[in-house]
Amino acid sequence: MPELPEVETVTTALNIAIKNLIVKKISIYRKDLRFPIPKDMSIILPGKKVIKVKRRAKYGIIDFNNFYSIIFHLGMSGRIIIEKKIFSRLQKHDHIVLEFKKNTKSNEEIRVIYRDPRRFGFVYLHKTKSIDYKNIFKNLGPEPLNTKFSVINFIRNIKNKNTSIKSALLDQKIIAGLGNIYICESLFLSGILPMRLCKGLSRKDIEFLYFNIVKVLKGAIKQGGTSLKDYKNITGEIGYFQNFLCVYNRNGKECVNKNCTSNVKRIIQNGRSSFYCQNCQK
Repeated sequence: MPELPEVETVTTALNIAIKNLIVKKISIYRKDLRFPIPKDMSIILPGKKVIKVKRRAKYGIIDFNNFYSIIFHLGMSGRIIIEKKIFSRLQKHDHIVLEFKKNTKSNEEIRVIYRDPRRFGFVYLHKTKSIDYKNIFKNLGPEPLNTKFSVINFIRNIKNKNTSIKSALLDQKIIAGLGNIYICESLFLSGILPMRLCKGLSRKDIEFLYFNIVKVLKGAIKQGGTSLKDYKNITGEIGYFQNFLCVYNRNGKECVNKNCTSNVKRIIQNGRSSFYCQNCQK
């Protein structure tokens, strides 16, 4: 499932492509994603201008000048494809097509396609200041790349929890956007075992983890995210951060740290795989 870096890569590119463009037409070819696609989307948005495309946690958000917003989640296999000038033939799993133009007189068009073979993703349409919109994000914690993500608050939220550090970091109320891949990588760089209890970690441990979370996420965004199965960016290219992974999905392989001869191990925590080095992580 795409995590923060993958969604950040998609929304940044999408913002560059469609910001200030006007919706010409919206075509819905299949309505039964994880949740039904709003029926009135193709009526409410044509003629409206895109104000901005942004990300919150693992959600993408497209704001329009009529005070409506599209909120989308890519699920397991969702993709956003942008086409300019030359449009390809639509594929079997192209469920939504948004057509844009520069202004009412312009003939130049851009097409944005939402493609999702497994249909675990979803697309909402809500008024930007509505309760329905706010409810989607009300239980999300701070953004790890935002200035509001302070080390002091992170320590406070982690220190006394009676749960494993892996479980705590998966809790979107504590920190938004993190998932399995980047948690495993951050814990490895911090020398912390994923099964360690939060309350057993020192202040120094948690502070070091804080900085490594930021480091890992920025590195992943720079490489366009991680492509292990379905993820590709809007141009159809894969991300490259999988080439820099230290432990995730490396079960049985030798640890990347010099002078360490241990192999990466895999365990299951709360139904999710955790990868770690028992020698380098304590």
